[in-house]
Order: sequence, then C-alpha cells, then structure tokens
Amino acid sequence: MNRRVFLGSLGSLASVGTLAYATREPVDTVEVRVWLSEGAAQYDGVADRIREYLERFLDFEFWSLELSFGEPVSTSTEDGARVTSSGEWPVALAAGAVGRRDIDPVSDVNLLVTDGQMREAPTGYGLPHVASVGGARYIAELESVDELYDLSEVDTDRRVVPNDRRIRTMQILIHEIGHALGLQHEHGVSFRDGDAIVATPMLSSYAWSSNYDGDHSHCGASYPDPGDHARKLSFEFSTCARRELAEYNGGLLYSRQ
Repeated sequence: MNRRVFLGSLGSLASVGTLAYATREPVDTVEVRVWLSEGAAQYDGVADRIREYLERFLDFEFWSLELSFGEPVSTSTEDGARVTSSGEWPVALAAGAVGRRDIDPVSDVNLLVTDGQMREAPTGYGLPHVASVGGARYIAELESVDELYDLSEVDTDRRVVPNDRRIRTMQILIHEIGHALGLQHEHGVSFRDGDAIVATPMLSSYAWSSNYDGDHSHCGASYPDPGDHARKLSFEFSTCARRELAEYNGGLLYSRQ
C-alpha cells in the first residue's frame, strides 16, 4: 500500500481523530521526538546515544533540529517494523494527539525505538512523519561518534564506517527518519572507497541486495556493482538527499472527529 494512503486511512481506523498532511512555509526548525518501547527502555544509555547521533547527522545549515524524548511506550510487539506497518504506532500517535493516550506527537518526525530483531528485513518502517525501528540493545552497545571515528578501521577522510550490526542499526534508524521526512531509497547513493562499496543512509543495505531494482539515484548517480567488494556504511545523507531535505515544508495536523 502507498505510504501516504496508508497513513491517511489511520484516522478512521483509530476512531479517535484524523491525521492530515499540511504544507507550511519553508521550515527553519524541524521537530523530532523519540519514544522507547518498554523493551528498549531497559537498556542504559540508548536515549543518550540516539541524541548524540541525531544531533550530529541531522544538523544542517538549512534548519535547526529540535530533538526531544517522550516517556516509554507500552506496545503489543517489539518488532520494529510491524509496530508501524500494522498501524499500532500511528494509531497510538493519533490517540495521543486528541488526548486519549499520554503521547504528544510533533509535526515532523515521531520515532519509536523498540528492542526488535535486526537480522531479517524489515527491521524498521517509515511513513511521512511516523517511523519505528528495532535494535535498542545494539544502540546501547554503540560507541560515541567520536570514539567510532577514532577507530583505526574507519576512513576518517570520508567518514566511512564498518558494516557491523551496532553501526547498521543506527544507520537504519537514520534511514527511517529520512522516510518520515519524505526521502525515498533512491535519495541514497553508494560509492567505491578502496576495495569497499559504501552505502549512505537512504540506500543502506539495498546497495548490495539482489532484490533492489534501482541502478541509480534520484539525482542520477549510478550505483556501482557491489560484486564481492567489502561492505561499508556512512551516516551522512547524500548530497541528493540533502537537496530534498532543504525543500522540506511538510507537517502533520491533528483534528478531533
């Protein structure tokens, strides 16, 4: 189902209110609010690590980031994709918007982080202004940005990092936020770095997936054949993605039925 159609149907599904899209003047502040599921909240330092990475990689010259955290949320599943694709998380946001749950959504990005698995896709899900992702335990194990960049295997000139589960989980979290802000997979790129293929957040592991049909980005950059090359990651949005984000002027409106 089309992501916009899916989200637009949730107001009637919830019977608590309507989530509507709104355009506004080009924004200079983007609001991102993060909630942890009860399973995710059991890991010390998860919120601090998310804050650090988002403040680093969502900080652009064309907007200021207003990042906040809600209280832990009770969910029926810790699956980072299903909690949104089933409608549970969007419906909870709709209920919170009209005062029926202790959840206060923001206009731009409402992200739920769970303790879901990160081995088999999908591990997260993103709709306009709504996203969720699993992997809290791996985020808790992740180094700070500076510690990660200090590792000898990191290409500090191009900010290329290893493709391990902890790092990939944080990149997928950024990927789902990208979807919530209107980005698609083709806003990502992959590129050669020595003997490795590096994927930026919106393309992520699709860069070496045989199930992904794309061969070039939205802005025309060709994707190199991954072949048997090593796989590495970048946390930084591609130039193509940043151009799209610079034009962002969306938001959600909430109204009672």
